[in-house]
Amino acid sequence: MRIWLIGADQAGTSALKQLRKNPEIQVVVSDAIPRPKAVEQRVIGQVDFIESVTPLNINQLVKRVRPDLILLDRGAIQRAFSRLSEGFAFAESIQNEIAAASAIPCIVL
Repeated sequence: MRIWLIGADQAGTSALKQLRKNPEIQVVVSDAIPRPKAVEQRVIGQVDFIESVTPLNINQLVKRVRPDLILLDRGAIQRAFSRLSEGFAFAESIQNEIAAASAIPCIVL
């Protein structure tokens, strides 16, 4: 199984630790920044690609990554929009739109 983890903040880092227990699962990690929490905590050496995922580009990226399942780290999306006024509400709506727009099953962590 191939899983695409979008964002490697707290929830994504925890998911990575669990997914690594099964060698048959391949995890592709993307984040908007090069050193998310999973890299800082040395759970992974680096993200596979640095990318801002939006409802507009999710399916283009799905074609490149070819996942069976998408895991979306809520904290990473919130981090990206935390500087905006009402950023958390905006981040939540973006997460829901990404999940709805995706052609692949998407679970928000």
